[in-house]
Amino acid sequence: MKEIKISSNRIHNAYLLLGQEEEDLVNMANRFAVTLLFEEKHFQEKGFATKEQYRENVALRVEKGEHPDCIVVDFQEKAGGGKKSSISIEQIRTEVKGTADISPKEGEYKLYLIKHSDTMTVEAQNAILKTLEEAPDFVVILLLAQNETKLLDTVLSRVVKVFAGEMDIEKRLRFFSQNPALVKLLPFLRELSFKKQQEMQEFAEELSTVPAEDLFCFLDIILRDVLCYKCTGNPALLYEKEGIPCLAEMGQRYSFRLLGKWGEYLERYKRGKTYNVQISLQIMDLFFLLHEEG
Repeated sequence: MKEIKISSNRIHNAYLLLGQEEEDLVNMANRFAVTLLFEEKHFQEKGFATKEQYRENVALRVEKGEHPDCIVVDFQEKAGGGKKSSISIEQIRTEVKGTADISPKEGEYKLYLIKHSDTMTVEAQNAILKTLEEAPDFVVILLLAQNETKLLDTVLSRVVKVFAGEMDIEKRLRFFSQNPALVKLLPFLRELSFKKQQEMQEFAEELSTVPAEDLFCFLDIILRDVLCYKCTGNPALLYEKEGIPCLAEMGQRYSFRLLGKWGEYLERYKRGKTYNVQISLQIMDLFFLLHEEG
């Protein structure tokens, strides 16, 4: 099992692992668990001849769900067979909140691994908020999800987001297609020259609720596709296949000079991010650029 490097001085109490493939999420969560729960300096106290033997033992117990300090929360069994399709408030209260104050049995940390966290009911998500923010120092919570848009903003604001697995452009586009605001972005850009300032401001506010890295990554992909179509005229080379009519029209409408300014805008975002510039204002900056010169 590949090791994950964790600085003992930089462990947060809550993480959100995001990915399209459940196998990637579980593998990364297990690696994280082993790294967190494996206490290298205590291997002899645990009765092992080498550090490697102790690590393998921790990894095996985590994988089998047998480590006492790695609590897995997942779909419960139904009374008539099969499994439920959501995680209830009762589960969160019983399996997380009800045990969070109990000290670890073996080491320094206790890890809660909540699979399919994006299926938690709204009540369950509200129930876990206080634990995400005020859990004991020895508690670390790992939320696994494939669709972050199903998680409350109050949950997202309390976790550190990490992508699991290979997140290539095709996977990112599938991921972005789950966000209603991003789905509307490409058609909106296509019709931008006909939009009024009030419409632009309202949509900029809606887009500001999207995680900034996702939003500007999507804008980067759109710019790449528009440039690609403008240079080649070949729709087969585009990543955003469902948006080909929009991309083709934008490629014909926008000049290379304007598209170059779009690229400069994305670079300004990176600098603006450093200075915490309000996202909605950065979006309006792009809208005005494309509206006035497109």
